[in-house]
Amino acid sequence: MSTFKAKILTPEGSVFEGIVTGVRMPGTLGSFEIKHNHAPIVSTLQSGVVAVRTESGEQLFSISGGMVEMAANDLTLLAESVATN
Repeated sequence: MSTFKAKILTPEGSVFEGIVTGVRMPGTLGSFEIKHNHAPIVSTLQSGVVAVRTESGEQLFSISGGMVEMAANDLTLLAESVATN
């Protein structure tokens, strides 16, 4: 299975860093998913749930908005605040 690096950050610090198979998030224009070799993108996020899939399972994070950037199989999600589900 194809993987890529992902991290979820808040102003207080890192919430998640690891190798993932996909990340589904609540974009301001609708929910979308990023997978390995996704085209470069920068997008704003609304409040909702971020689903991070790894080879060992799925982790859910509730965010209160933010931004995401994906480039060269490296995803960075900057959230205003995060709670784990």
